[in-house]
Amino acid sequence: MNLLDIDQLTWVHHTGDDSGGPTIDYWGTILDIRDPGHIELLYRWEPMSHCHFHRHRAHTTSIILEGELHVADYVDGKATESRVRPAGHRAHGGGDEVHREWGGPAGALVYFSIYTEDGILVEQLNEQGEILRTVTLEDLKKTYRKQVAKSQGA
Repeated sequence: MNLLDIDQLTWVHHTGDDSGGPTIDYWGTILDIRDPGHIELLYRWEPMSHCHFHRHRAHTTSIILEGELHVADYVDGKATESRVRPAGHRAHGGGDEVHREWGGPAGALVYFSIYTEDGILVEQLNEQGEILRTVTLEDLKKTYRKQVAKSQGA
């Protein structure tokens, strides 16, 4: 599988607003789920578009494949640090990092490898840091099954 040939993949489009924050507009696809607790994903951002404000609850490794990914960390609802991750950059977090991510001027394509011990992957948050939605491995397994069925014409 060529991860840079994005047209061969089945994408889920995420849009909306982030409870008073920036407009949400990004895409995701599941590459593989391996039990127990491993998942591989690709996410892509259009130029200067954002994903949901969130906190990782699992061990997450990311590799920027194209473009650049902007990341801003938050503590008690305030941005504390921001950085730009260019193509080729690899990062790892152990979970519980509250942040916002967005694509750079040319967008971004990012590979994620995630490992969860308890099945919880991410918590989507509002601007006050309250949990709006918890995303679990089981949630993504359901999405994966739908993606596979769609790609096979079922």
